[in-house]
This record gives sequence, C-alpha cells and structure tokens, in this order.
Amino acid sequence: MYICADMLLRFLQAMKKQMLLFFFVSSYVLSFAQQDSVVPFDKAYKRVYQVTRVSGMRPVIDGRLDDELWQTQGEWSEAFVQVMPNERFPAASPTRMKVLYDDKYIYVGVYCGESEPEKIIRFIGNRDDNNLGDLISVAFDTYHDYRAAPEFNINAGGNKTDLIVTDKLAVNRSWNAVWEGRTQVNMADSSWTAELSIPFSQLRYNRLSSEGIWGLHVRRVIRYKNETQNWSLIPLKNNGHVFSFGEMHGMDCLPKPRNMEFLPYVMGKKGSGWGGNAGLDAKFALSDFTLDVTINPDFGQIELDPSVMNLTAFETFYDEMRPFFLEGKHILDFSSGGDRVFYTRRIGSENVPIIGALKLTGTNRKGLTIGVAQSVTARRNAEEQAAKPLTNYTVARMQKNWKGNILLGGMLTSVNRALNEPSLEETMIRNAFTAAIDYTHYFNNRLYYVDAKGMLSSLNGSRQAIALVQNNPVHYYQRASAAGYLGVDEGRTSLNGTGGYVKAGRKGNARWSFSEEFNWASPGFDLNDIGYLKQADALSAITTIEFKQTEVWRMFRSNTFTFSQENKWDYGGSAVNNTAGFNWKTMFLNRFELTLYEAYGWNRLDTRLLRGGPDMRYNPYFQHAATFNTDKARRMMFMLAYTGNHNTDGYNRANTLSPSLSFRLGNHVYMSGQFNYSWNTDNLQYVAPRVMGRMKQETYGLTMKLQVNVTPDVSLQFYGSPFTSVAAFSRFKEAADTRSGVYEERFRMFAPASLSYSEGVYTAEGTGGKVSFANPDFSFNEFRSNLVARWEYLPGSTLYFVWEHHLSGRSSQYIRGWRPNAERMYGLPATNTFMIKLNYWFTL
Repeated sequence: MYICADMLLRFLQAMKKQMLLFFFVSSYVLSFAQQDSVVPFDKAYKRVYQVTRVSGMRPVIDGRLDDELWQTQGEWSEAFVQVMPNERFPAASPTRMKVLYDDKYIYVGVYCGESEPEKIIRFIGNRDDNNLGDLISVAFDTYHDYRAAPEFNINAGGNKTDLIVTDKLAVNRSWNAVWEGRTQVNMADSSWTAELSIPFSQLRYNRLSSEGIWGLHVRRVIRYKNETQNWSLIPLKNNGHVFSFGEMHGMDCLPKPRNMEFLPYVMGKKGSGWGGNAGLDAKFALSDFTLDVTINPDFGQIELDPSVMNLTAFETFYDEMRPFFLEGKHILDFSSGGDRVFYTRRIGSENVPIIGALKLTGTNRKGLTIGVAQSVTARRNAEEQAAKPLTNYTVARMQKNWKGNILLGGMLTSVNRALNEPSLEETMIRNAFTAAIDYTHYFNNRLYYVDAKGMLSSLNGSRQAIALVQNNPVHYYQRASAAGYLGVDEGRTSLNGTGGYVKAGRKGNARWSFSEEFNWASPGFDLNDIGYLKQADALSAITTIEFKQTEVWRMFRSNTFTFSQENKWDYGGSAVNNTAGFNWKTMFLNRFELTLYEAYGWNRLDTRLLRGGPDMRYNPYFQHAATFNTDKARRMMFMLAYTGNHNTDGYNRANTLSPSLSFRLGNHVYMSGQFNYSWNTDNLQYVAPRVMGRMKQETYGLTMKLQVNVTPDVSLQFYGSPFTSVAAFSRFKEAADTRSGVYEERFRMFAPASLSYSEGVYTAEGTGGKVSFANPDFSFNEFRSNLVARWEYLPGSTLYFVWEHHLSGRSSQYIRGWRPNAERMYGLPATNTFMIKLNYWFTL
C-alpha cells in the first residue's frame, strides 16, 4: 500500500511538472496565436497607401487585371481586415487592392479571394442599387477635409452605384458620374476581380494640393456570410465615417479637369395629347468650384411619390428624387431635426415648370466650402387668372472646416415673387428671407462634441397674406390657448421668428454614448416658402443614452440599446408632450434582425387637432414598434413591421402591420412586394371647427416592384401601388373643457334627437346654436404605376421608355373592405402617359 501510495505521489509530481510545462507552452503559443488572429488597432486604423502615377499605358477595363499596368506598376495593399462580424480579425476570403493614376483617370483594381466561390452572389440590379450582390466600394475624400466623399460601388455581377457619403453617414445615391467598371469571376482561382476607371473630370478636388493627400476608403461586402472588410478599418464605434478614412499619398500635381460637360435631352410625350420638350444640363469647372446649369429640365423618368391619406393639419413631406437638386445636396443641406432651411420640393412641380436653374459648389484650398443655387419657375394661369407667379429662389451656403474637428458655417435664402395682380398679392408672400448659422466642435479625439444651429426668418407681404400665414397650421395664432401671448394682428405686413438647437454629448469609440439637446422654434418662425417646417411655437429638451455591443456575444452579432426622454412646451409655458422610450436593435448569429421600441407618454396636449381652436388633452398613451427580417443576403427575404399607438382610456388606438417579401430569380430578376394594413379608431377625430367624431378607418396599400436587368446597362423596371383608405364617422361631439383632466369633460355629445342628416350635411344643436357640417365619411382609391425601360447606350448617355398609369377617386360614401374598393378603383377614369426620352453626354 505504501509502495502504491509512493508511486502515485511520484506520478502526480511528474504530471504536475508536465502540466506546468504544458500550461506554459500553451500560454506562450496562444499568446502568439491571439496576436496573429487580431490585427492591432494602430496597424488597421487610418492606414496609408502610396499611390503610383503612371504614363504611356492604360488598362482595358474588362475586370481581369491581366494588363501589363497591373502586373508591373504600383504596389498591392495590405490584406483587408474584417469589420463584421469580427472586428480586426483577418478574413478567410482575402482581399487586396491597387490604385494608379495618370493624367486623365484613376484606376482601381481589387482582388477578392473567396473561400467558397460557389456562393459568390453576382446579381445584376438597377443602377445605384448597391444592396444586392457581393460588392466592393471605393471612396475618395478628395479635399481631405473629412466632410463628404464620392463613392464608387460595383458588385460581382457588374452593377454600378455612385453616391456621395458624408461624415455622418448620410448617403446620396442620386449623384451620377460617368465612369467605367467591370468584374470577372474566376472559379478556378476561387476569386473575383474588379477593375475601375474613374475620370478626374468627374471629381472635385484641389489640383495643386500642398499635401498631396486624399482620404481613401476601400470596402468589400460578402453577402452570404454578412461579412464586411475594410482596407483601412472604420470601427463600428467610429468617431465619424469620412474622418476615419485611411490616407492616399502622392495625389499632387493633378491634372486640370475638363472645363465643360453637356447633357442635352429630347423628349416626346403622349397623354391627353401629343407633346414634346427639350432641355440641357451642363457642368463647368471654375478653378476649385463647379457650376451646374439646367435649362428646362424634365424629370419624367423618376419614381413616383407614394400614395398617402393625410388627415392631420400638417403638410406631407416627400423625399426629393430629381437628380439636379440631389447632386451637391450635402453642401446645401441645413436641417434641424425634421425641419429644413432648404426643401427642394418647393421649386417646380408638374404644373409649375422650372425655366432654369444653376448651382455653384466646391471647396477651396483653405477648406472653405461654398454652395450657391439659383432657380426661376414660370408663371402659370388658371381660368385666365394668374395662379402661380414668376418666382426666383436663391440659396447660398458657406462652411469652413478645420481638420474635421471644428466646422463653422452659415446659410442665406430668399424667395421673391412677382405679385402683379391683386389675387396673388392677397394670398402669397412677396419676399421670404432666412439667415442661419451652424457650429460644430469635437473634443478628445472626437469622443465629445457640441453642435449648435441658429436660424432667423423674415416674411413680408400684404396684410391679407401675412394674416393667412398667422392663421395656417404652422402657427395658429388664433388659438384660444395662446391668447395670453399670441393673437392674429391683421395689420401686420411682416412676420419674423427664430429657431434652432444646441446639442452636446459623447459618441464615437465608446460603448456608452449620450446626448442632451434643446430645440426651439418661436411662434413667428417660418421656413415654408423655400424650406420645410412642421410646427412653430415649440420648445423641447431631449435626453438620449445609448449602449452599443458590436462584438459577437452568445447568440448575438450586435446589440444597441437606446433610452430617450423628451419634454415639449409651447411659448406660453404649457407642457404639450412628455414621453420616455426604449429601443433595442439586434442582429442574431444567423443574420436575422430584430428592432423593438416601446414608449410611454404621460402628458399630451394637441395644439393643432381643432385647427386653430382650443388645445385638446389626451390621456396617457403607449407607442409600440417592432421590425423583424430574415437574412438580407438570401435569395428570399421576409420582413414584418408593426407600429401601434394606444391611449390608456381605450378610445383611441392606431395599428399598422406591414409584411413584405423580396426574392431574386437567378442573377437578372428581382421582385418585391409590401402590403400595408392600418386599422385605427379615433374618438376625437376633427370634423369641423369645434366638432369631432369617432372615426373608424381602414387603409390598405400594396407596393409591387419588378426589375429585370439584362445587363448592367439594360433594364426594365415596374412600380405599381394600389391604395385604399376608408373611414366611417359616428358619435359626433363638440369641444367643451378640452384641457380637463377628466376625459368625459373635454367634449359634449350631440343629443341624438338634435342630430339630423340631409343631402350629405349633418345639423346638430350645439351650446352656441345650430352647427352644420358635411358628412365626413370617405372612400379614397388610387392606383399609381409606371414602367421604365432604360438603356445606357454609351457611358452617361441614356434612352428611356416610360409608361405612367394613374387612377384616383374619392367618394363621401363609406365602402367597407378592400375588394369592393378595388373593383370600384379599376372602374375610375384612367390617365395614361407614354414618354420616350433620349439624352447624350459629351465633354469639350
């Protein structure tokens, strides 16, 4: 026994030594393995690439990278590193790039190795659709001022996208450049390659840069495993997108770009009659700036606006889709929350054509960015009277940048109308001016920031026109609740006000971030002659705290948790809204995504519900939102979205459910459909002055899209959207003590015996006498569609065939259900428009 015990003790001692040795060796090896498996931050972030200038040889742009130029000139970059799913990890599918330039072009070659080449997604989509297919993108911060960068994308199928991306990751895909790009898949080599040729004439830059440095960002996206790689890492918790670009050295003594580009068009149209048109877009290089000119532009080929049913007092906001106004948008942008000093949809419409417009934009060598836009719209008559006057719009923007850490700028706008008839003088503002200033300062390597904007507006016109502005939904000076500090002054010939915000906080490379924001819009503040302002007479304070988990953790790829709390007041000191909300956004390991939002409002005072009448108090309410989608890289992707708003009194509730499905057929066909169904019950829906009713509303909408891309340059796209909204009203009531804390005291029901109906008009006995109002029931049906065939027959030159089909009608008869309304819809008179448009791009 003792012998056995002694042998066991010796065995354990030997094992102890072996275990210690094994542990030491393993730790030593693992330490190197760990170093090898993660690229050090300072070796991945803000890398430097030395670009090579070449002469005497040019590549054939076919995507193969087999030209002598690629074989003998320049240096291949370091291997790309992952951003997602594992930040700074080397990639199993290696990527390298090379950049060269000569006196006319920048050439970019990218080699994309693939561990599973059979899974390369090479779908061919529409121009400027970079959401489909494996892709690479190249972005240049040409001024190296950290503000904005032109970006060029090409996917494995050869589909091209060009866009402008800002430091705050705002993206403008409507910027279009003329460039070449091709790709080639090599299954034998388990790789695909991309080759790009970008003319200097399509970029804006300082030709004689003292530094010779551009910002450079090259990215690769592998869809099937949702992997993103960067040549120079932009961390998920970054301090700014363009600010985090790597650097490209050697961009000095650059060529002077061509001075002039022209894009004339001719168009033939068949609607109610035959018509035609012609116009011209042109660009002129003026030292560090670019002058864009458009004469008699036509935007008939762009996608239609969606159908909406707006029962609020506020104006519907529509996104801009016209290329002339979108190019250089980041320079002329000045926004405060949802409000904008320059809302380009104010300029021109289907009935008010643009005679001409010009735009001067650019940045000089000292980091001063300037943007000036000038537009003139035509006079239009209706029934032999002027309905729209000749109008001039002017916008000027300036911003100075100090190494991306301090930005100081200003903006001026003016609208001037030729009001030479009494009918126009009494209804429209003659002159509208806005002056604005903005300041942003980043501290501690951009971890902390202060952001502030201030705006001043001034309107002048006739007494009648200024009175109309005071009475419109933006202001509602006539509100009884505002009698202590407002009131309509019918003798005024001008209206002035201020607006803006101050915001400070922490963001960037931090797991925790926060911000505190204060906003204001004085009662007389107004932007809506050239900008967009939803509501004046408002003060608000917003607190936000956010936690980001960007590394893989258990079943999650990423998580973002956001808590926000908001308080709003009017200028009379009344608290009009108090809410607190929590948002969770996550991506699972299988790349499914989920977003959940829940908010609680314990105080709400609606100052716009009764259209200038007294304020209406609502009981506490809950807001809910949820969005779920499957893996976006799969051929079929399902998404389900829900939003809801429910008052605790149970009388008011609103719900919207939106399932959608998209799928790819092969590499050339993409189909998507989204169904929207809303069902709402509002016990306090506005009907007439001081009159409300219980509204039960249902809204149905289906958005269908089909795109067929024969090649990246030949495509067919269909958009169709049937839309129905119906509502029935009952339980009519008149406003009483609308601010009462007791729900039932806020209104008085009309006695059934006093309520009568005849020939579409209700009559009731109110506290102040008889009240009459039209039957508010409605059934609204609309179908909008267009079919666009596009052929880019030469770089920058395109031929379009367009068919637009439109049905629309509204009835005061309530028709329940979608099927009866759909049958009624397709019996409405139809409007068909056929158009053929040809443009041709050339330079001098």
